[in-house]
Parts: sequence; C-alpha cells; structure tokens
Amino acid sequence: RSKALAVAGWEEGKAAILGGDYDLVVLDEVTYPVSWGWVDVDDVANTLRTRPPKVHVVLTGRNAHERLVEVADTVTEMRKVKHAFDADVPAQR
Repeated sequence: RSKALAVAGWEEGKAAILGGDYDLVVLDEVTYPVSWGWVDVDDVANTLRTRPPKVHVVLTGRNAHERLVEVADTVTEMRKVKHAFDADVPAQR
C-alpha cells in the first residue's frame, strides 16, 4: 500500500513538474521511496533534467541518491539543533 501511494504521488508530482503550470513544485520526503527502489531514480533524474526552465523543484529527505545529487542545482544537509519531539510535543497534522 505504501509503495503504491508513493508511486502515485511521484506520478502526480512528475505531471506537475513537466506540465509547467507551477513555478515551484515541492516533493516532500521523496528521497525515501527513491532509496527504497519504489520510485525509479532515473525517472526522477530525467524529469528534473527535462523540466521547463521556469519550474523550480525542491526535493526533501535524507540520504539523497547520488543521481539526484548530480542533477541538483543546490544540495543542503540539515542537522537538528532543537526539535519539538525533544520536548515531547507530538507530531501535528
């Protein structure tokens, strides 16, 4: 079920990127289904390479596949300084 949701989410994101209707598309936590092999890394990399010039894409998640790092314009690693979970604040919808 999770894999199917990830694949469907990728297809929706891919359509948004290639459609050119948006200036910015954010694919939150997409590195995980790519790393797990649920979403094809070559498909993601090729989509990023062939996107319309005005479309900016932000991919989030840890341990991005090297192919995604290669095609990216900017790669950032973040580290936690403070997090609500540390104060027992539960996840929010």
